[in-house]
Amino acid sequence: MNEEADNKKQTTDAIVEKDDHQDNFLEAREPVELIFCIIIAAAYAGLAKFCWGPLVAAGSPQALIDAEGIYITIALLALLIGARPYISPSNLQISKHGIKYQGALFWTQRKTVNWTQIVRMYVSPDLILILYRLPNKPKSIRPLFMHTVYLADRDRISDSILKYSLVEPVFLANPAWPTRLFGYVLLGMVIFWIIRMLIS
Repeated sequence: MNEEADNKKQTTDAIVEKDDHQDNFLEAREPVELIFCIIIAAAYAGLAKFCWGPLVAAGSPQALIDAEGIYITIALLALLIGARPYISPSNLQISKHGIKYQGALFWTQRKTVNWTQIVRMYVSPDLILILYRLPNKPKSIRPLFMHTVYLADRDRISDSILKYSLVEPVFLANPAWPTRLFGYVLLGMVIFWIIRMLIS
């Protein structure tokens, strides 16, 4: 009787394990990047300390707030970027149910999209774009950007998507370097604008 129960339990466990199978991709942690961010933070903290005396002597409170605010904000931002992979690493889970993603742009949240919600899917070596419908708003379509450049074994992501996806993905090549450089410059301008808004 006990042997029959054990066999039944093993069969059930095998079915559950097979049913819940998924492919996991976790962000690789690079100590060199953390050290680089610490060096940048130390440099801007040093600038803040170096400029403090002359700015106070100049008697311009607004210039003091602007300069010190920018230096300290950039230093804190560098530390935050360097520590993020250790506090909340990016991760991607692909299963027969759908996709779960947590990345740098969704630090505190994990985005979950079922295959039945997906309208279109575009896959490139560094980025995945998913157009999906919300469960409670089937007529509205939302984009989900997944930056896979952070993930280890990202070369296997395409195969994993083909294995599980109910939607046929569109495979694209990475954009050319001028386009990527323009995107980086635009992102830097947005970050600088946000810093200025926070200070003012």
